[in-house]
Amino acid sequence: MRLHSLALRDFRGVRDRTVRFPALGTTVVVGDNEVGKSSLVEAFGLIFDFPDDSKSTRIRDIQPVGQDVGPEVTAELTLGGRELTYTKRWLKNRSTELTVVEPDGRRRSWTGREAHNEAERLFREHVDPVLWQTLMVSQGQSLVLPTPADAEPLITAVTAESGTPVDGASMPLVSAVEHEYLRYWTPRGRPTGDFARSEKAVAAAELAAAQALKAMEEVQQDIRRAERLTLDLEDVTSRLTDHLSGVEELRERKKATDEILLRRDSVRSRAETARARLENHTRTRVERERLHDEVERFTKQDAELAARRTDAELVARTAAETLQAAEAALAEVVELKDARRTEVQEAERRVSELMDRAELDRLLGQQAELVDVRARIAAAGTILDRIKVDDAMVAALEDARAAVVEARAALAAGVPEVTVRRIGAEPVELSGTGLEGQVPSELGFDESTDVLVSGELVVGVPGQVQVTVRAGGEAATLRSRVDDAVRREKDLLKKAAVKDVAAARELLRKADTATAELNEARRTERALTAGGDPGERIAVLTARLGVGDEDETDEGGGKQPAVEGVPGQMSLFEEFASPHDTLFDDFELPEPEPDDLTGAQRVLEEARVGLAEAERLLADAEFAAAQARKAADEDRSDAQNARARSELAGERLAAAVEALEAARALLDDEAVAVAEAEATAEVEAVLEELTAVQEQADAAGADQIAGELTDALAVATRLQGERDTLRDALRTTEGRLEQSGRDGLATRRDVAELELAAVRAEHESLARRAEAARRVHETLSRHRAEAQTKYSEPLQSRIETLGRSVYGPSFRVWLDDDLAVAERELDGVRLQIEALSTGAQEQLAIITRLAISHLVSTGDGSVPVIFDDALGWSDKARLRDMGALLGRAGDHGQIIILTCMPDRYEYVPKATFIKLDG
Repeated sequence: MRLHSLALRDFRGVRDRTVRFPALGTTVVVGDNEVGKSSLVEAFGLIFDFPDDSKSTRIRDIQPVGQDVGPEVTAELTLGGRELTYTKRWLKNRSTELTVVEPDGRRRSWTGREAHNEAERLFREHVDPVLWQTLMVSQGQSLVLPTPADAEPLITAVTAESGTPVDGASMPLVSAVEHEYLRYWTPRGRPTGDFARSEKAVAAAELAAAQALKAMEEVQQDIRRAERLTLDLEDVTSRLTDHLSGVEELRERKKATDEILLRRDSVRSRAETARARLENHTRTRVERERLHDEVERFTKQDAELAARRTDAELVARTAAETLQAAEAALAEVVELKDARRTEVQEAERRVSELMDRAELDRLLGQQAELVDVRARIAAAGTILDRIKVDDAMVAALEDARAAVVEARAALAAGVPEVTVRRIGAEPVELSGTGLEGQVPSELGFDESTDVLVSGELVVGVPGQVQVTVRAGGEAATLRSRVDDAVRREKDLLKKAAVKDVAAARELLRKADTATAELNEARRTERALTAGGDPGERIAVLTARLGVGDEDETDEGGGKQPAVEGVPGQMSLFEEFASPHDTLFDDFELPEPEPDDLTGAQRVLEEARVGLAEAERLLADAEFAAAQARKAADEDRSDAQNARARSELAGERLAAAVEALEAARALLDDEAVAVAEAEATAEVEAVLEELTAVQEQADAAGADQIAGELTDALAVATRLQGERDTLRDALRTTEGRLEQSGRDGLATRRDVAELELAAVRAEHESLARRAEAARRVHETLSRHRAEAQTKYSEPLQSRIETLGRSVYGPSFRVWLDDDLAVAERELDGVRLQIEALSTGAQEQLAIITRLAISHLVSTGDGSVPVIFDDALGWSDKARLRDMGALLGRAGDHGQIIILTCMPDRYEYVPKATFIKLDG
């Protein structure tokens, strides 16, 4: 089959389009998305599948949305040596037309249903459906590898090329064997149909027979169970009767021992009372002994603590005297430190005063320089304020001047120039509008003038002649441009307050100079005021030093008179310098204050050294006083503790004596001992009686009889439960036996066995036929597989030949039973198809289809190879190799490629490109 052209009208989004394909070679149909490329393939399939009166959803879907039109398709193709022109329109004005040109030139035509039937017959007669579906790759299916084992044209081609016919495997025989095999078995070899139902019937009959036999066995088991339950019931009943007689004997024995137990409980109660009385008298004796011990112990502690109290008070008085002496020494050192601190403060004041005077002199000079700088800033600012010209203004003036010159030049070139000369005695008068320059109203004798006329010029000789010269329309435009340029120049000069451009340039130069001067003065001002305004600091220093403005002005920044010392500052040293005091022998009286800064700083350092020495002495004195204070506090605390412990011991002794006297008032010491002895004798007598009663109870076994009776009652209850359980089980079993006799289980078993025999006989007959069909199918399949192995070699060889042009000489493939590529080897690496990359799988699928097309291209069953949007996963190198392969494949058949990416196929040689417009 060869497709020559397709015409679509009102098909989905296609209004009217005709595409013609070369009968041989590679054709690339290029178009944007939704332009209708895939509609071409869809239309070719629909024209053969659906008659024009079809109501299928696929037909309704191709009608343009919202349009009452009938989709129409026309196909021109060669089929079996015949040339067909096939046209079909659905839904609206339905029609079908078929024209066939025979190989001998005869022409035949059909319409309506006959045309559809004839076209369908021809298509199915000459186009194998498996091969057609294999070589037509729809959009999104380029990764699916073909399995063409059922394509008759391919099988015929490879059989003819390999020279190995399939012995005994003609398609009718294969179909018949396949049909018979599928009556009994599924494609995977499982029973199906009547054979499967027969197996299920046999299984059901076997289950029913087994259930009937099981029911009979259960009846036999119930009979044996009833006999065993009867014997067990008699045995349990006999044992229960014997056990109940033993229980009655235990009850009689318990009644006889209850009196002994009551008497034993009474003696126990008296023994506990006597024991409690003895414990009370014993506690009284122990308490009396404790009181005696406390009185003796507290008397001894009171004497010891009184002695400790006396010693602690003596030590505390000594520590207080030591602390008083240390605090007196500390007070003297504190006074010395205060004196030294006063000296340091006075020296620091003098140094600060001298530094302030030096800073004041420096600031006065800086302020004078700052006044001069600010005067320069004010002068430069005044100059800049008067100048209104800047770079933009000068540029605008220069542009305006150039515009005036250009406009006047254009006016001079575009308007007439009139020369008027008076040569006679009669006066010549001139007037008009739009005249350039100064035009006199009248010319004198032998006087002349040149006038550019942009409006109207009137030249007149009174009483004789009058000449009017008018400029054209363009002159008015040129004159207007001159006026506009002159007006703009005047406005700019007025705004800049200058008379011409040269004056503006001179002002701009002065402004640049003033700006530079202003910037330099402001930098100097920022440097002078970086630490703040000098005037504020001068005012502070002047107020601190007490210097008047007049003195500063008169002195001119000279040295200020020294500040006098503080009156009476030496009184502290004089106060301590007594004839009998040697504490300050190492210190000298301060000298008069120096007037220079260096001397003042030296005096300050000496004063700070003296203060440091005084602070060291003070630290030593404070440490000694702290140690004395700590010792005094500890000794005072020890004395207080000793006093408190002594007083507490006296209180405890008094309380112990009082408690002992109170106890003796209630019961003296001898009476306490006598009461304890009497209570002891009473306890011993009661315990002897309790021992005798316990021996009598042990001899009678009174303590064990109650437990034995409880155990016997529990055994009796258990035996009664066993008897009741056996009785219920026997009744249930006897009831099932009665029901089995009424159900006729024996008859049911016999019927089930007969039915099972009949079903088995029928199943065995089906099984023999199914086994025969399976053996024939396996034998035929084995022979077909052997033959297929022989005739798959041409397809494998063709695939490897095409693939080596893309992948190189190491490329090899292996085919499965369906002639599909199962494995690929490249550079010695063999992989399953599923393990390859997406691009490699797509390329291998294309190569396989081209190999199939190459094999069947010479037969009548050949069909076009159609790729819709393929090679989307290939890199640029593979695109180049695949393009060359597609170009060579077009030499043997018809290749049609639909794409929206034409760059993928730029390497296809001799390709025909068809552009579809939207």
